[in-house]
Amino acid sequence: MTEPAPPVATRNSGKQWAWFVGLLSVMGIFGFVVAFVMMLPLAMATDPCHEGVTDKVCQLTAAGQNVLVWIPWMCLLAGTVLAVAGAAVAEWRKWTPLIGIPVGILGYFVMIPIGYWLAFAV
Repeated sequence: MTEPAPPVATRNSGKQWAWFVGLLSVMGIFGFVVAFVMMLPLAMATDPCHEGVTDKVCQLTAAGQNVLVWIPWMCLLAGTVLAVAGAAVAEWRKWTPLIGIPVGILGYFVMIPIGYWLAFAV
């Protein structure tokens, strides 16, 4: 007697993980380039600050300026970790691991205001 065919989700799990790894790799490389390019403008954001300038960025401490430069890298790390965690949870729930991609994108963009807040908190 033959065994019944496994559900489609189970049969395509390997292909879905391959797509997930491929998409995450491409997005990770793109995120690395963006983070690297954004370091210069963020590092120079406080250059025009002098006596009497009331811009919010001029209120940053030295540690806050360092955090400001690290925001793109924090976003890249948060997005990657949340994408992998989202894919793992989705696989555990018997869903497609590709759900981790939008979860990672959301985590990336949510980290921007959190990093901005951290820059002013230190």
